[in-house]
Amino acid sequence: MKMSSEKNILKYLSDTATSLSSYMKKKHPEQLWMVDLQRVYFNMIYEAQEKGIPVVLIGPNYPPELVYAFGAVPLLLDCFPSRLASEPMETGVAQYIDLAEKHIPSYMCGINKTDLGLVLSGDIGIPDAMIISTQPCDSGRAVYSAIADDLNVPFFCIDAPYKRDERGFTYIGAEIKKSVAFLEEVLGKKLDWNRLVEIIEISNQAYELLGKCAELRQAIPCPLPSRFLVLNEFFGAMVGRPEVIDFLQTEYNLGKARIEKGQGAFKGEEKYRIMMLQNPPWYSVGILDWIEKEYGAVITIDAFGYLYSHPIADPYNEDEVWRGFAERLLGQPMTHGSSGPVEASLEIAEDGIKKYKSDLAMFMGHIGCKHTWAAGKLVKDMIYDRYGIQTMTFDLDCIDGRYKSADEVKASIKEFMDAINE
Repeated sequence: MKMSSEKNILKYLSDTATSLSSYMKKKHPEQLWMVDLQRVYFNMIYEAQEKGIPVVLIGPNYPPELVYAFGAVPLLLDCFPSRLASEPMETGVAQYIDLAEKHIPSYMCGINKTDLGLVLSGDIGIPDAMIISTQPCDSGRAVYSAIADDLNVPFFCIDAPYKRDERGFTYIGAEIKKSVAFLEEVLGKKLDWNRLVEIIEISNQAYELLGKCAELRQAIPCPLPSRFLVLNEFFGAMVGRPEVIDFLQTEYNLGKARIEKGQGAFKGEEKYRIMMLQNPPWYSVGILDWIEKEYGAVITIDAFGYLYSHPIADPYNEDEVWRGFAERLLGQPMTHGSSGPVEASLEIAEDGIKKYKSDLAMFMGHIGCKHTWAAGKLVKDMIYDRYGIQTMTFDLDCIDGRYKSADEVKASIKEFMDAINE
């Protein structure tokens, strides 16, 4: 992976993640696990760049296990906007969004604008290959195509179907198989199936643990804080690596211990259980902590925390592997609820009420997710008509805090919660 500018965002993120891990190890060793997964990931990408290890840029939902099986490193570009969103404006997403808006409309998703800005700036470097799918949204599909044109590297696009059904799984399984042939040609080696089996066995454990952590959140009081839902989002880049097992096992052990002691996610009484129907505010994750402290309200489930678990029972069976990866691709956030018929969003919302015992809902509507606003209204009406549960709805840019500040978001939440408490 070659650099095309003097600024190296991979080195910056690797260095800052390493510094944070070192600080936590000295000052709060019991919390080191919360930040160390990012250190491992960003160090791995930067090391690959420095040592000439093949790097494959992947879009959301493509199975990173396949990249790891080739001895390459998956660069999940969507991890960068959410990480950089919390940085000061001069080092964060603003510079990349502004650059992207010179080439694409401003109404495109802030995540994708940051992705494109990183590529246009040259700060992200040039990968050896690129694989995306046509999911999860029109904005991503358009911007990733522009990224492929700018990078001018070998490029493969998986044509993902609209529906999650047998026909769709068969079709996309064949597409994933084609992507492996593409990687074999680009990387100049055949897929080591025995190595892939080892990686699938690790990812099976990871999916199982992620599901068990989600089940813990169904307990009253919820034993895991809202912030952990955000931490879990690195799963999509690290699944298949043993470090993600250690991370999720620690999270599970912590939640289980709290349940056994009758403890909740925070000090004080748990008064509300909120189902978040859209993206978290990545530019100010502290808002989630503030909701807990101010209102005794925990986020039990969000659009990213809800994940279908599809273990691949026999990783030596090629047909089962392609089918399993197809189910995983179509079951990932946000493809699982926002990239097809609205029934999927309604199903997720009902699970949030029935299984996670949510008694409030919140739709922090990301302005870039145009397709979710119509579905959001249908979901809001359904959960009120069937369950009498109120939904707070407001807009924000989950990446770019210039659109609406954290204080403005808190003011909107305060107005809603004060009305509920009357």
